[in-house]
Amino acid sequence: MKNKQLQKNWQIKEVSKFAEVITGGTPSTAKKEYWENGTIPWLPSGKCQNCEIISAEKFITEEGLKNSAARMMPKKTVVMALTGTTTGKIGILKIEASANQSVTGILPSEEHLPKFLFYYLKTIRKKILSQSYGGAQPHISQGFVKKLKIPLPPLQTQKKIVQILEQAEQLKQKRKQADRLMDVYLKSVFNEMFLKKKFPEEELGKVTEIISGSTPSTIIKEYWDGEINWVTPAELINGPNYYYYETKKKITKEGLKSCSSNLFPKETVMLTTRAPIGKVAIAGNEMCSNQGFKNFITSEKINSVYLYFWFLLKKDYLNSLGHGATFKEISKKIVSKIKIPIPPISLQKKFAQIVEKVEKIKEAQKESKQEINDLFNALMQKAFQGELV
Repeated sequence: MKNKQLQKNWQIKEVSKFAEVITGGTPSTAKKEYWENGTIPWLPSGKCQNCEIISAEKFITEEGLKNSAARMMPKKTVVMALTGTTTGKIGILKIEASANQSVTGILPSEEHLPKFLFYYLKTIRKKILSQSYGGAQPHISQGFVKKLKIPLPPLQTQKKIVQILEQAEQLKQKRKQADRLMDVYLKSVFNEMFLKKKFPEEELGKVTEIISGSTPSTIIKEYWDGEINWVTPAELINGPNYYYYETKKKITKEGLKSCSSNLFPKETVMLTTRAPIGKVAIAGNEMCSNQGFKNFITSEKINSVYLYFWFLLKKDYLNSLGHGATFKEISKKIVSKIKIPIPPISLQKKFAQIVEKVEKIKEAQKESKQEINDLFNALMQKAFQGELV
């Protein structure tokens, strides 16, 4: 950022020139007294997800804090991940907490509003990653964070910028909430139409064709980077449920022939039966999958949308069927014996029509969502170039 882009009363300062920067540490895991019955929140770098941090999963004791490099960070501390996949991601503490050595905290000061710094650091993550070291597992240091140059307007200007960005962010949250409410609505409709009524049950193996997935040899290049969609459970962990159109990995026709995987058609319901058990989607295009899936080609007795939602609402039950010493898995034999209510196909199709209407609304809202995101990003760029207020 060039000085001439900024208003005259703005300054550019290194972080260490206006705030104290501290890095965490890890108490010895060999000493129970450092961990058992701990009450002090202790954060790993994975908690830095460009969001407010309101809770912790791990806690240390006062003894653990005193006998390690871990330090208490007050509320409003801006924390940044120093290593791994979250390198450069940030958080802002809503609680007092300590952290491990992969987290650096920028403490509150009299010269900056923490939320202003939080928003600015979000805009420069790509730059931070480009200056990191370590290749596949990038790293930065506390010294690197200390030397980051931050545009600092007067506190009153920082406050105005934060207010504008918070209002824009609220629009983003409302759009997300609208999507969640639609999902809740569909589950409620499904419950009213099907789960509160009794219908005859049949085994899944009798009303669907069940296809297990497989993986071509990873050492034969000719089997990979082809044109056939090949899905893995990892793709569905954080990805969208419902229709799935394009996979990250693709295999060739030779790869498909080499293994026991089959190409299944559109509308096939894909269910993860290895960890994480219970993720579900519908194939929007022809696909095959790895062995972490059981894929269900529906029949005239059962609609794919109905089956999808039944799986979606029975995740706890599906998890209870998992077995195995190393990792849980549901076998094809067990899956085929699962009994599922079979309502009249006309009723199933009626529900599918309701889902289709809701999906069209959600699709239309995607444009609005993108516009809001574009607006927010544009506002942030203007804000930190001194053009917003």
